[in-house]
Amino acid sequence: MEITLKRIGGATFILSLNDLRIACDPALSARGTVHDFFWFRSERIEEPVYSPGDFDGIDLWLVTHNHLDHLDPQGLAQINENSEVVSNRNAAGLLVKQGIKSLAVLDWGETKGFHFREYDIRVTAVPAVHGVNPVSAFFAGRGNGYFLEISTGGERVGVYITGDTVYKRRFRKIFRDRKTDILIPNMGAAKQGSWIMTLTLNAKMLRKLMNDVDPALVVPVHYGTFEHYVEPVTEIVAFNDQRIKFVAPGETLCIQRPA
Repeated sequence: MEITLKRIGGATFILSLNDLRIACDPALSARGTVHDFFWFRSERIEEPVYSPGDFDGIDLWLVTHNHLDHLDPQGLAQINENSEVVSNRNAAGLLVKQGIKSLAVLDWGETKGFHFREYDIRVTAVPAVHGVNPVSAFFAGRGNGYFLEISTGGERVGVYITGDTVYKRRFRKIFRDRKTDILIPNMGAAKQGSWIMTLTLNAKMLRKLMNDVDPALVVPVHYGTFEHYVEPVTEIVAFNDQRIKFVAPGETLCIQRPA
């Protein structure tokens, strides 16, 4: 199975397995755009990097939540009405308004199955707790992570997309009986050091998560792109873990089939 991941910037990426194409969290505003997140404002400091046609023929879109650094008007416009879309509840209204015809809204623990050509996919919504402070996590809203089980021709790949979450020990039981080949964590330690407190994974949390999940490959996203992603990626580079692969916006990583 030929697997590639193209990183667009922020939490936006396209995962391809042979001719199966899965994309996540379309946020494509230009560099310099300032988003209002109610309790703070944040500027996009990196341009999204993609080519015309990159979003053509996407089989499945995954939307983790409705924050503007994950779903914005420019990104919404790239979702083809013929694509299947999985979303959490707080983003569903925006997708319906956009005219998305095939929308599955999943709450934590719910699973939806799809069949595309010779591929079977099971998408399970897993918890994404958007903040170490329960108050800020409540106001940030409930987001989804997703665990994908993709099967074709006797091959199987397990992919865990964390969404915007911090590390919680109780997540361990979710992955006790799941084999994670590819872990795609949302990093950046958003708002770490501020009164709001950390909203997404930092390097220390990632190390704990990797110990729990034991992935064959880790491809971090959601760092550098917005000014509220405060932790530099060098904190993860310092792990010197060969399982971790970094992809710059606009670049494509060719992934060797996990063993």
